[in-house]
Amino acid sequence: MSGAAAVIPAHDEAGTVGPVVREALRHVACVLVVDDGSRDDTSAVAREAGAMVLRLDPNRGKGEALVRGLDEAVRLGFDRVVTLDADGEHDASQIPDLLAALDHADVALGARAVYRSGARAFVNALALFWFRVLDRSIDDTICGFRAFRVSALPAVQNRAGGFVYEHEVILRAVAAGLRLRSVPVRTTPRAGSHVTAREMIRANNHFDRWVLAALPTLPLPLWRRALLFVGCVSGLALGVPAAWALGLRERRA
Repeated sequence: MSGAAAVIPAHDEAGTVGPVVREALRHVACVLVVDDGSRDDTSAVAREAGAMVLRLDPNRGKGEALVRGLDEAVRLGFDRVVTLDADGEHDASQIPDLLAALDHADVALGARAVYRSGARAFVNALALFWFRVLDRSIDDTICGFRAFRVSALPAVQNRAGGFVYEHEVILRAVAAGLRLRSVPVRTTPRAGSHVTAREMIRANNHFDRWVLAALPTLPLPLWRRALLFVGCVSGLALGVPAAWALGLRERRA
C-alpha cells in the first residue's frame, strides 16, 4: 500500500481526538491513533471518527506511542507518515503542507510561530540555537507535527522516551545525513504544558551527551564541531547539577 498515513498518540483525549481524526482523514488514507493507556473513551471516540486504534496498556509515554504507531504504518506499507497531537494543538488541515515538503526532504519539521514566555521561552531558544549549529534548516526542536519518508524511519526511530524522543529524532536525522525541511505551522496553544522544568533540563543534558558521543562522525565542518564541543561541555557542567537539584526538590515535595 502506498500513500500517506497519520499517527496520533493520545492519552485521555476523548474530548478532542474526534475532530482531529476527521480532519486528518481528509488528507491521508489512514489515521492510526495510539491510545496510550487512556482512562476515558479516547479509543471509542477515535474509532467512531474513522481511525484505526492501537491500544497501549499501561501508559508508556508519548515516545513509545509514536514508535508503535510509526512501526504500524510501516507494516501497513505506507511510504509517507505524518505525526500530530490528539489535543487539537496542531491544525490537521496543514497535513498537505508537511507532506509536500517531503518532495525535497526526508523529514519535515513543523515550526510554530508561538512560543511560551519566560523561562520556557529562554530554554527553547537556547536549545534551538544549538540545534541550528547542527543544521540551519531546523526552526523548531520539539513540535510534534512532523512528516517522514518511511525510508527515513530506520535512521530516526528511538526509544529515548518522553520529551527527549523528539529531540533524538532530529539528532539521528542529522547524524544520518538526512535532508530536513522546516514548515511553518499554525497551533492552538494548550492552557498548560505537560513538560516539567526537570524534563526540559534532562532533554538538554541528553542533547549534550549525545552530541559529544557522536561528534567525531557528525557530517559538520571542523569549526562547528569545535563550537558544539565547547557548548555541550559547558551545558553539562550546568545541566547535570540543575537536574540533580530539581530531582532532590521533587523528592522532598
